[in-house]
Amino acid sequence: MVTCHNDAPEPVAGKPVTEDEVMQGFAHVHARAQSIIRHGKDWKLWVLCDRDPNRRWVDGRVALLGDAAHPMLQYFAQGACMALEDAVCLSDMLDAYPDDHASALEQYRSQRFPRTARVQLLSRAIGEHIYHPSGEHARIRNAIMSANSSEDYYDDLAWLYGGTGLRS
Repeated sequence: MVTCHNDAPEPVAGKPVTEDEVMQGFAHVHARAQSIIRHGKDWKLWVLCDRDPNRRWVDGRVALLGDAAHPMLQYFAQGACMALEDAVCLSDMLDAYPDDHASALEQYRSQRFPRTARVQLLSRAIGEHIYHPSGEHARIRNAIMSANSSEDYYDDLAWLYGGTGLRS
């Protein structure tokens, strides 16, 4: 899979495209990366979509989880992780409130929303500011990223990887 920004006017899923169409999105990348991309076959186009965080995950005795509750772009590689955390939290809340499903579902939503909203928005930002900038934007990105040490990055991501993620 390769990704590029193409300002798609509408959602598309699995539309066959030519190698020339694919390569248009990567004309700005290094020739070596282009040669790797050219090894692909049977190209298909998917428009990746997310949405702004939305607090409405619960309606009566129905609760959403995973992408239904908080669709996110792939750049943080956390969609499945957030869905699994949702499932664990939902299970915990149903166990904690066995006779009050409405409270269990609301507790689940209120505990998970801040974390999943943060991951949604940061995933979008990673796509916009790390994966796909060009020109001056890319130069600034490179300067900012090279100023950080590995330890800085570990510290910056501790909230995501340091613990269960089931409590805000």
